[in-house]
Amino acid sequence: MPLYLTGAHSSRVSKPGQRSLNNNNTRRHSASPFANIPRTKASVSRTKPLFESLDDGDEDEERLDATGKILPTLSIDGAQDVLSAMQHARATMFAPIPDRAGMNSVRIAEVLNFQKNLPAMVSLAHVHAVVSASSKTERQLAALQAAGKVRKLRVTGRGNDISGTSEVLITMNDLRLLLERSRVATEVISDFCSLLLHQPRATSVSAQALPASHVTALTRTGFLVSSSLSGSRNLSLAGSSLVGMPKISRAASGTSDAVGGEAAFEELGGTGGAKRPTSGPQSTTGSDLTLSVPNLGPYLRLLNAGRAHLLELLGKSKYKEGPLYLLRERWDGAIDSDNRISSAKRLRGEFSAVLPAKTKKWKDLYGLNFDWVVEECLGAGLIELFETKSVGLGIRALG
Repeated sequence: MPLYLTGAHSSRVSKPGQRSLNNNNTRRHSASPFANIPRTKASVSRTKPLFESLDDGDEDEERLDATGKILPTLSIDGAQDVLSAMQHARATMFAPIPDRAGMNSVRIAEVLNFQKNLPAMVSLAHVHAVVSASSKTERQLAALQAAGKVRKLRVTGRGNDISGTSEVLITMNDLRLLLERSRVATEVISDFCSLLLHQPRATSVSAQALPASHVTALTRTGFLVSSSLSGSRNLSLAGSSLVGMPKISRAASGTSDAVGGEAAFEELGGTGGAKRPTSGPQSTTGSDLTLSVPNLGPYLRLLNAGRAHLLELLGKSKYKEGPLYLLRERWDGAIDSDNRISSAKRLRGEFSAVLPAKTKKWKDLYGLNFDWVVEECLGAGLIELFETKSVGLGIRALG
């Protein structure tokens, strides 16, 4: 055999494409051994978006292991009677503004002015959350009214459900301070307070019991409203100092929108329906006047907004209940704090949490305190507190 004859020509490896071209065949063969296996699309195992499934909560959520003990009231040190309960409610209504609030000076001033201008009032439901709603508490309240130390005001005509806010309390000292801050004449304050001392339990006074000029001054400042409007509108217009009115200021001059339009009364802090009395002191002659205070509308709106937000947080759980500490964290939000972990993350330049100004607590509720709202809802019968075996106090929505 010649030495130049080898098996290289017969054992040459050619590519499938080259071999098919040499054979004049337009069909290309795949080199993969899985070419004949039919292809199928991947099945979608999740039927709804991930964020919807997270909002729905855990389907396997279980109830808290309650011991069966219900707390009808909260035990507060130093709040054992009606007066001390009122002082506690006033002192704990708002949380202090944190150092890292994320608010500019204009917003901080707006929050502080709102808190300062609210009347020093306490709902009767809040008192019942601290001291039990018993005959002993009612006797204490009646004795304070007879002595002229506490005044009870009745709230009517808001046109919505205000369960637990139909009666509010204010001390006579705070009421006198409000009169002085409203720049009412000294003789008007003296005559009005003397009339209240002679009628300690009355929630309304006769228009003929005061001079017409006194009635006009007290009505303009929001301390008296026409009782004939109690089913439709509460004439407390002095809340305008708490409400910003950029929409009204941008309206065309001479139009009804420039004074608030149909919602002018609510924009100015009033509460109720849509009827207005005729102007002039003669319109109140011969009728009763209901006692009120300035800025009562903003106070009631904030109170109801806080209650609604707490019940909304409870409604996110399956059984409308949860540990008290967990609900507190939801109320405050995942805010940036000064603890060791957040400080270390800030030094490393990492994101730690949101600033308080972005939370509903400070954005819409002006820093309303969580414990204060819990006491409000507890006294109004909207929630109940109970002891658990493992997570401390639990909170549950009723109804």
